[in-house]
Amino acid sequence: SYYYVPVAFWENQRHYVEIMVEKIDLKTLFRHVCLEYHTPLTNAKGWSDIHSRAAMMERFAYWEREGKECVLLYCGDLDPGGLNISDFFRSNLTDLEGAVGWYPRSLIIDRFGLNYSFIEANKLSWIDNLETSSRGRLDDPKHTDHGKPYVQSYIRQFGARKVEANALVTRPQEGRALCKQAILKYVDHHAAQEYNDFIDEQQEEVRGHIIQLMGATQ
Repeated sequence: SYYYVPVAFWENQRHYVEIMVEKIDLKTLFRHVCLEYHTPLTNAKGWSDIHSRAAMMERFAYWEREGKECVLLYCGDLDPGGLNISDFFRSNLTDLEGAVGWYPRSLIIDRFGLNYSFIEANKLSWIDNLETSSRGRLDDPKHTDHGKPYVQSYIRQFGARKVEANALVTRPQEGRALCKQAILKYVDHHAAQEYNDFIDEQQEEVRGHIIQLMGATQ
């Protein structure tokens, strides 16, 4: 089906916002909130895919040219890498800046979860190790990254334990509220409903014209 959309939601916003999640389960959890606020939602597990990165960068480039402040909201594990995600993501994007022609220096990268206060308030389960996706353990002194400042800082603060992002699915209402709160930091609360009402009116008007034209040809 094709729908008449005369103006994009973000054209009347100060910011342009996308969300990236570390676990595929969070795409399902956040999907309705993101649809409500017209926010693209991507799974970080595809981050190594150059095409996914390039496509995201092209969207940011377009809206930056339109005068928007671009924002990447991130929700992932509470672990050493998760807390250092802003530096990691910006570096990943910078690798492609020459090919895409967009430079992520002004991109706002805002990690909205998981955070310690949310974990404790909602009694999410901790995992007693710092095992990575490559099966190594950052809490093992033999690991090549064990002595890095971001790892040691994390261990001092939280110990050799972590919480994986998909623990959020056990608290769906709270998880969706967390996502919505993150978006509303950059989007006016009433903007989505006002935009949807406007689009409905425009589509109804076009539908009426089509019906009249079809009647005139019969």
